[in-house]
Amino acid sequence: MKKKGLNKEIKNYERNVTIILIVLTVISLIIDFIAYTGMVYSDKVMYDTNTLRAVMNSGWFMTLLWVDNIAIYVTNLFYFAGILDSKRDLLVKIAFAIFSILSTLLINLQIVNLIADLFGIF
Repeated sequence: MKKKGLNKEIKNYERNVTIILIVLTVISLIIDFIAYTGMVYSDKVMYDTNTLRAVMNSGWFMTLLWVDNIAIYVTNLFYFAGILDSKRDLLVKIAFAIFSILSTLLINLQIVNLIADLFGIF
């Protein structure tokens, strides 16, 4: 009887961590869209990006960026711990966890810098 309650709690734990990770990944993707839009159009003379630049340089945006990135890394630790216990859809869950880590702006900028160094752009 006790084993049923434990299985139910494990499923709830896995479901809750998955929902939190999905929400954090969506927030991270929105931050990425805003940041990359600002980066791409900031040098163009014909586009007025003052409002976008003000949003990107605001304290709440930077706080949201850092909190979201750190929360994704911490939540992924719990997510990996939960998916190692469950053997169902292991490959899909691992792929989603890696995607959520790669969707953070910090990792994206590191990948861009690595590619730029490989081709000698900067």
